Amino acid sequence: MIKNIFFDFNGTILDDVQLCFDVEEEIIKEYGLPILTMDFYLDNFCFPVKKYYEKAGFDFSKLSYKVISDKFMSRYLEREGQETRLYPEVKETLKKLKEAGFNLYCYSASEYNILKKQLTNLGIIEYFTDLIASNNIAAKGKLEYGQDYINEHKIDATKTIMLGDTYHDFEVASALNLKPVLVSFGHNSKKVLSPLNVPIIDNFSKILEIAKNY
Repeated sequence: MIKNIFFDFNGTILDDVQLCFDVEEEIIKEYGLPILTMDFYLDNFCFPVKKYYEKAGFDFSKLSYKVISDKFMSRYLEREGQETRLYPEVKETLKKLKEAGFNLYCYSASEYNILKKQLTNLGIIEYFTDLIASNNIAAKGKLEYGQDYINEHKIDATKTIMLGDTYHDFEVASALNLKPVLVSFGHNSKKVLSPLNVPIIDNFSKILEIAKNY
């Protein structure tokens, strides 16, 4: 029986795919690189994100990745309040899951305070038992601080689903021995996700049925 659900944030709860693509395209244009398509983005987006930029044509032997990363983050944060939104049925589904007794966690690569502010502004922070995010102190990656959290809070991985939208989310869930479930509408295409042979949902509300019947 499933007791816990870990939710990725960007691309799973928050529809920010178009904004990410638009900001990255702006930066690509500024450096005179070939313009890419949304299909290219969805088929090639990956972690670490530096690898995606290399696929897009950046040569980081001649340019600092930090410069590009900082450009992206500053522009993203400036625009995300106006140009992002919850996916359909997110709030209603989180409410139903909480009422059904599941422990809900938002598990993100974002910095903790940024994530907390976003969830508060979106009006859904009340549904989460806790937030699992970067604190920028120990320089740990998403997998490492996720494992630390699971160990410290004695979460039973065998009774935990992780819902994400990328190949990397599948990798993280698998490494943590969580049960991966993926959405088809995030930062990776269904073509990328389908070969993983895990449940893929086309509507956020479907996680309620999966959690009850897994």
